[in-house]
Amino acid sequence: MESPEAVFVYGTLKQGERNFEVSRQAGWLRSEPAYLEGFRLYHIPQSDNRPYAYPGVLKGEGRVWGEVQWFADLEQALVLLDQLEDEGSEYRRSPITAYLAERGGAPCRVWVYVYSSPQAMRSVGGLWLPEGVWGEQMRSKG
Repeated sequence: MESPEAVFVYGTLKQGERNFEVSRQAGWLRSEPAYLEGFRLYHIPQSDNRPYAYPGVLKGEGRVWGEVQWFADLEQALVLLDQLEDEGSEYRRSPITAYLAERGGAPCRVWVYVYSSPQAMRSVGGLWLPEGVWGEQMRSKG
């Protein structure tokens, strides 16, 4: 199986969102609209432990919309992104196939940050977003 060549982002790292600057600092080159199949998207509300709301994905029936981001040096970019995503604790970075929306669903091997477990998602009050889209406007929920 091919090694991932980019990162699929579906929340605060997307262009125009709160943490896109982290992608820029990580050597972001470009983005393309894309989606994942076989995942469910959740909104994790702001709380005493979370200064702002953000999303998470778990395996499940559904489609999640976001973008594939390419970086000048993927390995170097992952160091910064892993730190933001609390990789290994809150999220697990996994290789997966994303589908490029503007290229007729062409497959692309990517890394994606998957939430640690369904139990952890329940414990943070994650709200399922059946439309598979998360954005800045979601902050008012929860």
